[in-house]
Amino acid sequence: MPRVRTTKALAQRIDLNYFKRAIPLRRWRFWLCLILPVACFVWIGWKLVAKDYQPYSSGPLSAGHVLLTRDCTTCHVPEKNAVFFEHASDQACKSCHDGPIHQTAQVGEPECGSCHVEHHGGTRLIATSNQSCAQCHANLETKPGPSTKYFKSISSFNTDHPEMAVFGSPPPGSSPPKDPVTIRVNHYKHMQPILGPNAAHKEQLECKDCHRQHASREAWRFGSAEAMPVSAPAPAPGAPKADLYAPDPARALMTMPKFNESCSACHLLQFDKRLSEQVPHDKVEVVHAFVVKKFEAYIAAHPAELRELPEEERRLPTRPAPPPVRVVTAAQWVAERTREAESLLWGKTCRQCHLITVTEGQPLPKIADANYTLHWLSHARFDHDAHRGFACASCHPKALTSQDSAELLLPRVATCKNCHAPGPAHVEARCFECHAYHDWSKRKEISPTFVPRSLRTQAVGLGNRAPGQ
Repeated sequence: MPRVRTTKALAQRIDLNYFKRAIPLRRWRFWLCLILPVACFVWIGWKLVAKDYQPYSSGPLSAGHVLLTRDCTTCHVPEKNAVFFEHASDQACKSCHDGPIHQTAQVGEPECGSCHVEHHGGTRLIATSNQSCAQCHANLETKPGPSTKYFKSISSFNTDHPEMAVFGSPPPGSSPPKDPVTIRVNHYKHMQPILGPNAAHKEQLECKDCHRQHASREAWRFGSAEAMPVSAPAPAPGAPKADLYAPDPARALMTMPKFNESCSACHLLQFDKRLSEQVPHDKVEVVHAFVVKKFEAYIAAHPAELRELPEEERRLPTRPAPPPVRVVTAAQWVAERTREAESLLWGKTCRQCHLITVTEGQPLPKIADANYTLHWLSHARFDHDAHRGFACASCHPKALTSQDSAELLLPRVATCKNCHAPGPAHVEARCFECHAYHDWSKRKEISPTFVPRSLRTQAVGLGNRAPGQ
Protein backbone atom coordinates (compact mmCIF):
# COMPACT_ATOMS: atom_id res chain seq x y z
CA MET A 1 0.00 0.00 0.00
CA PRO A 2 1.55 3.37 -1.09
CA ARG A 3 2.63 5.86 1.58
CA VAL A 4 0.52 9.00 1.86
CA ARG A 5 2.42 12.32 2.50
CA THR A 6 0.50 15.30 3.67
CA THR A 7 1.61 18.93 3.59
CA LYS A 8 1.75 19.10 7.34
CA ALA A 9 3.99 16.09 7.46
CA LEU A 10 6.38 17.57 4.91
CA ALA A 11 6.50 20.95 6.71
CA GLN A 12 7.70 19.27 9.90
CA ARG A 13 10.96 18.39 8.12
CA ILE A 14 11.91 22.10 7.62
CA ASP A 15 14.33 23.58 10.19
CA LEU A 16 12.84 26.93 11.19
CA ASN A 17 16.10 28.07 12.88
CA TYR A 18 18.34 27.63 9.81
CA PHE A 19 19.18 31.32 9.66
CA LYS A 20 20.62 31.19 13.16
CA ARG A 21 23.11 28.51 12.27
CA ALA A 22 26.66 29.76 11.51
CA ILE A 23 27.68 29.43 7.83
CA PRO A 24 31.23 30.34 6.58
CA LEU A 25 29.97 32.26 3.54
CA ARG A 26 27.59 34.30 5.63
CA ARG A 27 30.34 35.02 8.15
CA TRP A 28 32.74 36.29 5.44
CA ARG A 29 30.02 38.45 3.96
CA PHE A 30 29.37 40.07 7.32
CA TRP A 31 33.02 40.90 7.98
CA LEU A 32 33.59 42.12 4.42
CA CYS A 33 30.61 44.48 4.66
CA LEU A 34 32.05 45.79 7.89
CA ILE A 35 35.75 45.98 7.10
CA LEU A 36 35.71 47.31 3.51
CA PRO A 37 33.76 50.53 4.22
CA VAL A 38 35.91 51.19 7.27
CA ALA A 39 39.09 50.61 5.19
CA CYS A 40 37.82 52.95 2.48
CA PHE A 41 37.10 55.71 4.96
CA VAL A 42 40.50 55.22 6.59
CA TRP A 43 42.25 55.35 3.19
CA ILE A 44 40.39 58.48 2.13
CA GLY A 45 41.11 60.13 5.46
CA TRP A 46 44.78 59.26 5.20
CA LYS A 47 44.97 60.75 1.67
CA LEU A 48 43.23 63.87 2.95
CA VAL A 49 45.67 64.30 5.83
CA ALA A 50 48.61 63.68 3.48
CA LYS A 51 47.19 66.33 1.09
CA ASP A 52 47.10 63.85 -1.76
CA TYR A 53 43.95 64.77 -3.68
CA GLN A 54 44.38 62.36 -6.57
CA PRO A 55 41.58 60.01 -5.36
CA TYR A 56 39.14 62.89 -5.75
CA SER A 57 40.18 63.62 -9.35
CA SER A 58 37.47 63.32 -11.99
CA GLY A 59 39.87 62.01 -14.62
CA PRO A 60 43.45 62.15 -15.98
CA LEU A 61 44.96 65.49 -16.96
CA SER A 62 45.89 66.58 -20.46
CA ALA A 63 49.40 66.07 -21.79
CA GLY A 64 50.35 69.68 -21.06
CA HIS A 65 49.33 69.46 -17.41
CA VAL A 66 50.23 65.86 -16.60
CA LEU A 67 53.04 67.08 -14.33
CA LEU A 68 50.39 68.61 -12.05
CA THR A 69 48.63 65.31 -11.39
CA ARG A 70 49.70 65.30 -7.71
CA ASP A 71 49.60 69.10 -7.30
CA CYS A 72 45.88 69.76 -7.38
CA THR A 73 46.20 72.91 -5.30
CA THR A 74 48.23 74.53 -8.07
CA CYS A 75 45.03 75.00 -10.10
CA HIS A 76 42.28 74.33 -7.56
CA VAL A 77 43.08 77.04 -5.07
CA PRO A 78 41.30 76.17 -1.78
CA GLU A 79 38.93 78.75 -0.39
CA LYS A 80 38.80 79.77 3.26
CA ASN A 81 37.54 77.06 5.63
CA ALA A 82 37.00 74.71 2.68
CA VAL A 83 38.34 71.19 2.42
CA PHE A 84 37.02 70.44 -1.08
CA PHE A 85 37.23 73.13 -3.74
CA GLU A 86 35.40 74.23 -6.87
CA HIS A 87 36.72 74.39 -10.44
CA ALA A 88 40.13 75.86 -11.22
CA SER A 89 40.22 79.62 -10.84
CA ASP A 90 41.25 82.04 -13.59
CA GLN A 91 43.87 83.47 -11.28
CA ALA A 92 45.56 80.08 -11.06
CA CYS A 93 45.55 79.70 -14.86
CA LYS A 94 47.01 83.17 -15.42
CA SER A 95 49.84 82.52 -12.99
CA CYS A 96 51.37 80.32 -15.72
CA HIS A 97 49.59 81.45 -18.89
CA ASP A 98 49.17 85.08 -19.92
CA GLY A 99 46.04 84.58 -22.04
CA PRO A 100 45.39 88.08 -23.46
CA ILE A 101 41.76 88.92 -24.19
CA HIS A 102 40.15 88.46 -27.57
CA GLN A 103 38.81 91.95 -28.24
CA THR A 104 38.85 95.09 -26.15
CA ALA A 105 35.22 95.74 -27.12
CA GLN A 106 33.93 92.40 -25.82
CA VAL A 107 31.22 92.64 -23.17
CA GLY A 108 32.60 90.00 -20.83
CA GLU A 109 35.54 87.65 -20.63
CA PRO A 110 34.58 83.97 -20.19
CA GLU A 111 36.25 81.87 -17.54
CA CYS A 112 39.20 79.76 -18.62
CA GLY A 113 37.49 76.54 -17.55
CA SER A 114 34.40 77.25 -19.63
CA CYS A 115 36.40 76.74 -22.85
CA HIS A 116 39.41 74.67 -21.78
CA VAL A 117 37.94 71.65 -19.99
CA GLU A 118 40.43 69.51 -18.10
CA HIS A 119 40.39 65.94 -16.72
CA HIS A 120 39.38 64.42 -20.06
CA GLY A 121 42.63 62.58 -20.64
CA GLY A 122 45.25 63.28 -23.30
CA THR A 123 43.19 65.79 -25.28
CA ARG A 124 44.34 69.18 -26.54
CA LEU A 125 43.03 71.98 -24.40
CA ILE A 126 43.01 74.22 -27.45
CA ALA A 127 40.39 71.94 -29.01
CA THR A 128 37.45 73.89 -27.61
CA SER A 129 33.89 73.03 -28.54
CA ASN A 130 31.74 75.10 -30.83
CA GLN A 131 29.43 75.76 -27.91
CA SER A 132 32.25 77.60 -26.17
CA CYS A 133 32.54 80.02 -29.08
CA ALA A 134 28.80 80.19 -29.70
CA GLN A 135 28.12 81.34 -26.14
CA CYS A 136 29.26 84.77 -27.37
CA HIS A 137 29.27 84.67 -31.16
CA ALA A 138 25.77 83.25 -31.59
CA ASN A 139 24.46 86.62 -30.39
CA LEU A 140 27.47 88.91 -30.30
CA GLU A 141 27.34 92.13 -28.34
CA THR A 142 30.06 94.73 -27.84
CA LYS A 143 30.68 97.63 -25.53
CA PRO A 144 29.60 101.11 -26.62
CA GLY A 145 32.32 102.79 -28.62
CA PRO A 146 33.66 103.13 -32.16
CA SER A 147 31.78 101.05 -34.70
CA THR A 148 33.37 97.70 -35.49
CA LYS A 149 32.53 95.46 -38.43
CA TYR A 150 31.58 92.02 -37.22
CA PHE A 151 29.04 89.29 -37.79
CA LYS A 152 26.54 89.12 -34.95
CA SER A 153 25.46 85.52 -35.35
CA ILE A 154 27.84 82.62 -36.05
CA SER A 155 27.16 79.30 -34.37
CA SER A 156 29.26 76.84 -36.42
CA PHE A 157 31.33 76.60 -39.56
CA ASN A 158 28.87 74.55 -41.59
CA THR A 159 25.66 76.40 -40.69
CA ASP A 160 26.05 80.17 -40.78
CA HIS A 161 29.73 80.95 -41.26
CA PRO A 162 30.12 83.99 -43.55
CA GLU A 163 32.26 84.22 -46.66
CA MET A 164 35.97 84.88 -46.15
CA ALA A 165 36.73 88.51 -45.42
CA VAL A 166 39.09 88.80 -48.40
CA PHE A 167 36.11 88.34 -50.72
CA GLY A 168 33.88 90.55 -48.59
CA SER A 169 30.27 91.13 -49.52
CA PRO A 170 30.32 93.04 -52.83
CA PRO A 171 27.00 94.57 -53.85
CA PRO A 172 25.15 92.94 -56.76
CA GLY A 173 26.55 93.92 -60.14
CA SER A 174 29.94 95.01 -58.78
CA SER A 175 33.19 93.52 -59.98
CA PRO A 176 34.80 90.74 -57.92
CA PRO A 177 37.71 91.61 -55.63
CA LYS A 178 41.11 91.97 -57.26
CA ASP A 179 44.60 90.99 -56.28
CA PRO A 180 46.62 94.23 -55.82
CA VAL A 181 49.83 92.63 -57.06
CA THR A 182 51.56 94.55 -59.87
CA ILE A 183 53.48 91.60 -61.35
CA ARG A 184 51.99 90.39 -64.64
CA VAL A 185 51.69 86.60 -64.67
CA ASN A 186 49.62 84.50 -67.03
CA HIS A 187 48.92 81.30 -65.12
CA TYR A 188 47.24 79.67 -68.10
CA LYS A 189 50.30 79.99 -70.35
CA HIS A 190 52.64 78.77 -67.64
CA MET A 191 50.53 75.66 -67.04
CA GLN A 192 50.76 74.67 -70.71
CA PRO A 193 53.81 72.81 -72.13
CA ILE A 194 56.28 75.57 -72.99
CA LEU A 195 59.84 75.79 -74.22
CA GLY A 196 62.22 75.59 -71.31
CA PRO A 197 65.96 76.20 -71.00
CA ASN A 198 66.52 73.39 -73.47
CA ALA A 199 64.71 74.54 -76.59
CA ALA A 200 64.82 71.01 -78.02
CA HIS A 201 61.66 70.00 -76.16
CA LYS A 202 58.87 71.53 -74.14
CA GLU A 203 58.61 71.50 -70.36
CA GLN A 204 55.50 70.99 -68.25
CA LEU A 205 55.63 73.32 -65.26
CA GLU A 206 54.16 72.41 -61.90
CA CYS A 207 52.79 74.67 -59.18
CA LYS A 208 55.74 73.90 -56.92
CA ASP A 209 58.13 75.32 -59.52
CA CYS A 210 57.01 78.78 -58.36
CA HIS A 211 55.08 78.35 -55.10
CA ARG A 212 56.59 76.64 -52.06
CA GLN A 213 56.76 76.90 -48.29
CA HIS A 214 59.55 78.77 -46.56
CA ALA A 215 61.12 75.58 -45.20
CA SER A 216 61.22 73.72 -48.52
CA ARG A 217 64.69 72.39 -49.34
CA GLU A 218 64.00 71.03 -52.81
CA ALA A 219 66.11 72.44 -55.64
CA TRP A 220 64.41 74.78 -58.10
CA ARG A 221 64.10 73.32 -61.58
CA PHE A 222 64.19 76.61 -63.44
CA GLY A 223 66.35 78.75 -61.18
CA SER A 224 69.90 79.94 -61.44
CA ALA A 225 72.75 78.10 -59.74
CA GLU A 226 73.02 80.83 -57.12
CA ALA A 227 69.39 80.24 -56.11
CA MET A 228 69.78 76.54 -55.40
CA PRO A 229 69.38 75.75 -51.70
CA VAL A 230 72.40 74.62 -49.78
CA SER A 231 72.16 70.98 -48.79
CA ALA A 232 71.47 70.41 -45.14
CA PRO A 233 74.47 69.30 -43.05
CA ALA A 234 74.71 65.68 -42.08
CA PRO A 235 73.34 64.94 -38.60
CA ALA A 236 75.82 64.31 -35.84
CA PRO A 237 76.38 60.69 -34.80
CA GLY A 238 73.76 59.66 -32.26
CA ALA A 239 71.60 62.73 -32.85
CA PRO A 240 67.82 62.10 -32.72
CA LYS A 241 66.17 61.74 -36.09
CA ALA A 242 63.99 64.68 -37.10
CA ASP A 243 60.26 64.08 -37.30
CA LEU A 244 59.44 64.74 -40.94
CA TYR A 245 55.71 64.61 -40.26
CA ALA A 246 55.55 67.08 -37.38
CA PRO A 247 53.91 70.46 -38.11
CA ASP A 248 56.45 73.07 -39.11
CA PRO A 249 55.48 76.78 -38.76
CA ALA A 250 57.83 77.62 -41.62
CA ARG A 251 55.63 75.52 -43.93
CA ALA A 252 52.33 77.20 -43.10
CA LEU A 253 52.49 79.97 -45.70
CA MET A 254 53.61 79.90 -49.32
CA THR A 255 56.42 82.18 -50.46
CA MET A 256 56.08 84.52 -53.40
CA PRO A 257 57.93 83.41 -56.55
CA LYS A 258 61.41 84.87 -56.91
CA PHE A 259 63.00 85.52 -60.27
CA ASN A 260 66.33 83.83 -59.48
CA GLU A 261 64.56 80.71 -58.22
CA SER A 262 61.66 80.24 -60.62
CA CYS A 263 62.10 82.36 -63.74
CA SER A 264 65.76 82.94 -64.55
CA ALA A 265 66.30 79.76 -66.55
CA CYS A 266 63.63 80.67 -69.12
CA HIS A 267 63.36 84.46 -68.95
CA LEU A 268 66.83 85.65 -69.85
CA LEU A 269 67.97 89.17 -69.02
CA GLN A 270 70.56 89.59 -71.75
CA PHE A 271 70.99 93.16 -72.94
CA ASP A 272 73.57 93.07 -75.77
CA LYS A 273 74.72 90.53 -78.32
CA ARG A 274 78.38 91.33 -77.59
CA LEU A 275 78.10 90.15 -73.99
CA SER A 276 76.99 86.84 -72.57
CA GLU A 277 76.28 88.21 -69.09
CA GLN A 278 72.76 89.05 -67.95
CA VAL A 279 71.76 92.03 -65.89
CA PRO A 280 70.91 91.30 -62.23
CA HIS A 281 67.26 91.18 -61.27
CA ASP A 282 67.53 94.19 -58.99
CA LYS A 283 66.66 97.89 -58.70
CA VAL A 284 66.98 100.08 -61.79
CA GLU A 285 69.98 101.87 -60.29
CA VAL A 286 71.81 98.57 -59.86
CA VAL A 287 70.91 97.46 -63.38
CA HIS A 288 72.10 100.76 -64.86
CA ALA A 289 75.42 100.61 -63.01
CA PHE A 290 75.89 96.99 -64.13
CA VAL A 291 75.28 97.82 -67.81
CA VAL A 292 77.66 100.80 -67.77
CA LYS A 293 80.37 98.78 -66.05
CA LYS A 294 80.13 95.92 -68.54
CA PHE A 295 80.27 98.22 -71.56
CA GLU A 296 83.23 100.10 -70.12
CA ALA A 297 85.10 96.86 -69.60
CA TYR A 298 84.20 95.65 -73.08
CA ILE A 299 85.32 98.78 -74.98
CA ALA A 300 88.54 98.86 -72.98
CA ALA A 301 89.28 95.34 -74.26
CA HIS A 302 88.07 96.10 -77.82
CA PRO A 303 89.17 99.66 -78.66
CA ALA A 304 88.90 98.98 -82.40
CA GLU A 305 85.11 99.19 -82.13
CA LEU A 306 85.36 102.93 -81.52
CA ARG A 307 85.56 103.15 -85.34
CA GLU A 308 82.01 102.26 -86.27
CA LEU A 309 80.89 101.24 -89.73
CA PRO A 310 77.28 101.98 -90.69
CA GLU A 311 75.00 98.96 -90.69
CA GLU A 312 73.23 98.52 -94.00
CA GLU A 313 70.01 97.20 -92.48
CA ARG A 314 69.59 100.37 -90.42
CA ARG A 315 69.85 102.79 -93.36
CA LEU A 316 66.61 104.42 -94.44
CA PRO A 317 66.18 105.61 -98.03
CA THR A 318 64.75 108.96 -96.92
CA ARG A 319 67.80 109.80 -94.81
CA PRO A 320 71.21 110.79 -96.09
CA ALA A 321 73.84 108.12 -95.96
CA PRO A 322 76.05 108.33 -92.86
CA PRO A 323 79.75 108.81 -93.22
CA PRO A 324 81.55 105.60 -94.11
CA VAL A 325 83.39 105.57 -90.79
CA ARG A 326 82.39 107.21 -87.53
CA VAL A 327 84.94 107.60 -84.76
CA VAL A 328 83.60 108.14 -81.23
CA THR A 329 85.16 108.39 -77.82
CA ALA A 330 84.91 105.59 -75.29
CA ALA A 331 82.46 107.62 -73.18
CA GLN A 332 80.24 108.28 -76.22
CA TRP A 333 80.29 104.62 -77.20
CA VAL A 334 79.37 103.49 -73.67
CA ALA A 335 76.56 106.07 -73.44
CA GLU A 336 75.06 105.04 -76.80
CA ARG A 337 75.27 101.32 -76.09
CA THR A 338 73.80 101.85 -72.62
CA ARG A 339 70.90 103.80 -74.06
CA GLU A 340 70.19 101.06 -76.60
CA ALA A 341 70.43 98.28 -74.01
CA GLU A 342 68.18 100.04 -71.50
CA SER A 343 65.66 100.82 -74.22
CA LEU A 344 65.41 97.06 -74.77
CA LEU A 345 65.26 96.28 -71.04
CA TRP A 346 62.75 98.93 -69.95
CA GLY A 347 60.62 98.73 -73.07
CA LYS A 348 60.35 94.97 -73.55
CA THR A 349 62.25 92.60 -71.28
CA CYS A 350 61.31 94.04 -67.88
CA ARG A 351 57.91 95.33 -69.03
CA GLN A 352 56.72 91.79 -69.65
CA CYS A 353 56.26 91.35 -65.91
CA HIS A 354 56.71 94.74 -64.23
CA LEU A 355 54.73 97.96 -64.26
CA ILE A 356 57.23 100.58 -65.48
CA THR A 357 56.67 104.34 -65.44
CA VAL A 358 58.92 106.56 -67.54
CA THR A 359 58.98 110.23 -66.49
CA GLU A 360 60.28 112.89 -68.85
CA GLY A 361 63.44 114.47 -67.53
CA GLN A 362 64.28 111.51 -65.30
CA PRO A 363 67.29 109.42 -66.39
CA LEU A 364 65.86 106.15 -65.08
CA PRO A 365 62.29 104.82 -65.02
CA LYS A 366 60.39 103.78 -61.91
CA ILE A 367 59.35 100.18 -61.39
CA ALA A 368 56.28 99.71 -59.20
CA ASP A 369 56.63 97.59 -56.08
CA ALA A 370 55.35 94.03 -56.39
CA ASN A 371 52.68 94.78 -53.75
CA TYR A 372 52.07 91.10 -53.13
CA THR A 373 50.10 89.71 -50.20
CA LEU A 374 51.69 86.86 -48.27
CA HIS A 375 49.00 86.29 -45.63
CA TRP A 376 45.51 86.59 -47.07
CA LEU A 377 43.47 85.21 -44.16
CA SER A 378 44.27 87.94 -41.66
CA HIS A 379 41.54 86.83 -39.21
CA ALA A 380 42.37 83.13 -39.29
CA ARG A 381 45.27 80.75 -39.62
CA PHE A 382 45.81 78.30 -42.45
CA ASP A 383 48.54 75.69 -42.72
CA HIS A 384 49.55 74.59 -46.21
CA ASP A 385 51.72 71.87 -44.71
CA ALA A 386 48.64 70.17 -43.26
CA HIS A 387 47.20 70.02 -46.80
CA ARG A 388 50.37 68.89 -48.58
CA GLY A 389 48.76 65.62 -49.64
CA PHE A 390 46.24 67.35 -51.91
CA ALA A 391 46.81 68.68 -55.42
CA CYS A 392 47.03 72.48 -55.61
CA ALA A 393 44.32 72.62 -58.28
CA SER A 394 41.83 70.89 -55.96
CA CYS A 395 41.59 74.12 -53.95
CA HIS A 396 42.83 76.58 -56.60
CA PRO A 397 41.13 75.37 -59.81
CA LYS A 398 41.15 78.84 -61.40
CA ALA A 399 44.95 78.79 -61.52
CA LEU A 400 44.76 76.48 -64.55
CA THR A 401 42.76 78.95 -66.63
CA SER A 402 43.54 82.40 -65.21
CA GLN A 403 45.18 84.85 -67.63
CA ASP A 404 45.02 87.94 -65.42
CA SER A 405 47.34 88.32 -62.43
CA ALA A 406 44.74 90.56 -60.75
CA GLU A 407 42.27 87.68 -60.56
CA LEU A 408 41.91 86.38 -57.01
CA LEU A 409 42.63 82.64 -57.05
CA LEU A 410 41.87 81.88 -53.40
CA PRO A 411 39.27 79.21 -52.61
CA ARG A 412 35.99 80.34 -51.10
CA VAL A 413 34.51 79.03 -47.88
CA ALA A 414 32.31 76.57 -49.80
CA THR A 415 35.48 74.79 -50.96
CA CYS A 416 36.62 74.32 -47.37
CA LYS A 417 33.21 72.95 -46.34
CA ASN A 418 33.61 70.05 -48.74
CA CYS A 419 36.19 68.50 -46.40
CA HIS A 420 35.63 70.32 -43.09
CA ALA A 421 32.20 69.14 -42.03
CA PRO A 422 30.61 67.11 -39.24
CA GLY A 423 30.45 63.36 -39.63
CA PRO A 424 32.85 60.41 -39.70
CA ALA A 425 33.78 60.90 -43.37
CA HIS A 426 35.02 64.49 -42.86
CA VAL A 427 37.81 66.23 -41.00
CA GLU A 428 37.64 68.56 -38.01
CA ALA A 429 35.34 71.55 -38.52
CA ARG A 430 35.34 73.20 -35.10
CA CYS A 431 36.17 76.88 -34.72
CA PHE A 432 39.56 76.32 -33.10
CA GLU A 433 40.93 74.82 -36.34
CA CYS A 434 41.23 78.29 -37.89
CA HIS A 435 40.57 80.78 -35.09
CA ALA A 436 42.09 81.53 -31.70
CA TYR A 437 40.33 83.39 -28.93
CA HIS A 438 43.37 85.05 -27.39
CA ASP A 439 45.07 87.91 -29.22
CA TRP A 440 48.65 86.72 -28.86
CA SER A 441 50.04 89.91 -30.39
CA LYS A 442 49.23 91.51 -27.01
CA ARG A 443 50.88 88.76 -25.01
CA LYS A 444 52.78 89.81 -21.89
CA GLU A 445 55.57 87.95 -20.19
CA ILE A 446 54.87 86.50 -16.76
CA SER A 447 57.09 85.81 -13.76
CA PRO A 448 56.98 82.03 -13.26
CA THR A 449 56.70 80.81 -9.67
CA PHE A 450 55.74 77.15 -9.99
CA VAL A 451 58.29 74.53 -8.92
CA PRO A 452 57.66 70.90 -9.99
CA ARG A 453 57.21 68.40 -7.18
CA SER A 454 60.23 66.40 -8.34
CA LEU A 455 62.46 69.49 -7.91
CA ARG A 456 60.72 71.05 -4.95
CA THR A 457 63.20 69.84 -2.33
CA GLN A 458 66.17 71.17 -4.28
CA ALA A 459 64.41 74.45 -5.04
CA VAL A 460 63.54 75.05 -1.39
CA GLY A 461 67.11 74.28 -0.46
CA LEU A 462 68.27 76.99 -2.86
CA GLY A 463 65.93 79.52 -1.34
CA ASN A 464 63.03 79.19 -3.77
CA ARG A 465 59.65 78.46 -2.31
CA ALA A 466 57.12 76.27 -4.05
CA PRO A 467 53.54 77.48 -4.40
CA GLY A 468 51.57 77.11 -1.18
CA GLN A 469 54.66 76.67 0.98
